[in-house]
Amino acid sequence: MQTLDITSLLNKKFVGADELRRDLTKILNQIPREGEVIITQNGKPKGVLLDIKSYLEIEELYEQIADLNPKLIKRVNEAVEDVRKHGGIPAKQVWKELGI
Repeated sequence: MQTLDITSLLNKKFVGADELRRDLTKILNQIPREGEVIITQNGKPKGVLLDIKSYLEIEELYEQIADLNPKLIKRVNEAVEDVRKHGGIPAKQVWKELGI
């Protein structure tokens, strides 16, 4: 299983929202070659564009996890909702605490 670290994240292609609006067709054509494309707004990552095959693989993985452990999915959804309501820990702080 592949793990994602900050270095591999920084090696991804980043595209600003303005560039995305201006060059959408070109960017969509790059997705198979680039892999994921991280969309930024005001310099902050806001979303990800990825090819349909990767998206479907992720959805299949979610379904497999849910089939194996439905309580886990419920706990993850509750945690996501808690972060939305109360905020979370900045990634830099997490990485520092983990020594990354």
